[in-house]
Amino acid sequence: MCYLLLMALALLWGTLQGQSARPSQLPSVFSRPDSVPRQPPRAALPDTARVRGYLARGKQMRYTNIDSALRFDRQALALSRRIGFREGQARAQHAVANDLYNAGSYVAAGQAYEAAVHLTRRAGLCDQEAGAYNGMGLVAQALGNVQGAIEYFNRARARYAQCKPVNPRYEVLVLTNIGNTYMQTGQPARAERPLRQALARVTPAVDAAAVLNLLDLVGMLQQHQQHLDSAVATWRHELALANRVGNRRAQSFATANLASATLAQGQPRVALAYAQQAMRLARQLGNFSQITDNTLVLARAMHALGQPAAFDTLSRFLVLQDTLMGRARTEAVAQAQARFNVAEQHARIRTLEQQRRIIELQRAQQTLRTRVAVGVGLLLLALGLGLGWWVYRRRQQRREAALRRQLAADLHDDVGTLLTQIALQTDLLQEGLASPEEQPLQWAEVAGRSRLAVRQLNDVVWGLDAQNDTVPDLLNRLRDYAHEVLVPSGRDVRFVADPPASGTPLSAAVRRQLYLIYKEALHNILKHTADTATVTVTLHRQGPLLVLEVVNDGPLVPPGTERASGHGLRNIRTRAQALGGHATAEAAPNGGFAVRVQVPLT
Repeated sequence: MCYLLLMALALLWGTLQGQSARPSQLPSVFSRPDSVPRQPPRAALPDTARVRGYLARGKQMRYTNIDSALRFDRQALALSRRIGFREGQARAQHAVANDLYNAGSYVAAGQAYEAAVHLTRRAGLCDQEAGAYNGMGLVAQALGNVQGAIEYFNRARARYAQCKPVNPRYEVLVLTNIGNTYMQTGQPARAERPLRQALARVTPAVDAAAVLNLLDLVGMLQQHQQHLDSAVATWRHELALANRVGNRRAQSFATANLASATLAQGQPRVALAYAQQAMRLARQLGNFSQITDNTLVLARAMHALGQPAAFDTLSRFLVLQDTLMGRARTEAVAQAQARFNVAEQHARIRTLEQQRRIIELQRAQQTLRTRVAVGVGLLLLALGLGLGWWVYRRRQQRREAALRRQLAADLHDDVGTLLTQIALQTDLLQEGLASPEEQPLQWAEVAGRSRLAVRQLNDVVWGLDAQNDTVPDLLNRLRDYAHEVLVPSGRDVRFVADPPASGTPLSAAVRRQLYLIYKEALHNILKHTADTATVTVTLHRQGPLLVLEVVNDGPLVPPGTERASGHGLRNIRTRAQALGGHATAEAAPNGGFAVRVQVPLT
């Protein structure tokens, strides 16, 4: 123990010399000595300067007006998030956590420290990350979680050791917190080793605040080990250093401890002076607990000196003690609630972790099912494409076969017969079987049939050409055919087309059948109407149907002729029904005859 006291005195003297030599170079608790401050871009300089201004004002008010300090630090945090200032966000989050801890909001402080750990790690602030672990240890200490506090302090110590350059102040700070945790939980024997290690690491680079806190704990340890003289010497050195640097909090603790210790040494007058000084400092700081303790020491010192005010002072102490006990009970309930909240939060975290693992398993299963489904789908798609291509090719082959059959039939029916007749007539003319008077008529008939064969051949080619699959092309063909067969006979032809139907596409089957129906209708007109009749051809669209009307204004068919039962009209109806439509042939209301056909466009 004498070795411990001599080491403390020697290191304290070196610290005092270092403090007197460089009083203006004390590093701040929240400074960053291991790196050069980062220079933000010029465009963001005003906002980052505001962040640092908020942090500076919050630091100034942390021990005088905690609400204002918390407000400024939160403003710095919000502004840092908005402008994407990562370093400022990490420092502001750490400052908010410190404010919440000083305000006694331990659960909220613990959450804020956890957030600070992640932010400082992302920002590359080594000392700030270690400081956040240290804060988590202080929260655990306040909530009575000794093991958790020691674990967090050790984590902070290991992280501080990784920061370059190594700052002994942080090592002293963490070791002091470990010793304080053991002291507060009634384990002074376990507190001796970390406190001795802290004393061995005190150098002039360690700031006064850390040394003062360490000396206060060392004195308490010496007092518990019944080395009262050593404790008094340690606290006097603490008071001298506190007076030198102007630390009123350390002055208050040192004078209060000296008052109690000197009274135990049988020096009531010295104890009374220390107690009165400690009372003034405690009132300035608003420390109700110290005011109560100092009141008791005052009463005992006055009683030892035989002063009459001892009784009143003792009565005041009893009142303060009752109030303090009430506050202690309230704080105990609050801490118990906080510990319950922490336990509940940990249980909730475990539940969320289990749910996360379940979700991950479900996602993995879903991914596997999705991959299997995609593989099966691709396989089915490939099979479907292959089957579709095969069906398409079969249909194409059928269409080509049908087209060849249709072409052969059209050529045979329309053109072949005419060519056969032409061949027979020319053979007869070559044999000289016709009289000279009949030969010109027969040659004219051959020429007419040749022209008709050419027209029939053109019709076949037109029906097969895919470039004619529109309503305008059909209308042009109808107009050309009408002028070829009706106009030479003296009949007038009029065409009426619906503009919306002019751009409608037609299938080859619809176009061909409509054209054949139209030819059949004109053939009937040539056979059964007068040369002076006027023919009106109308082509228009009605919804999904295409309507073709051929109307002539010639005289009505005399009764008994049964015009509607002819082969031409039956062919018209049969062709319309083959396209899924229907046809009508009847007398027009104003005279003449009308053929009306409507077929679907597709």
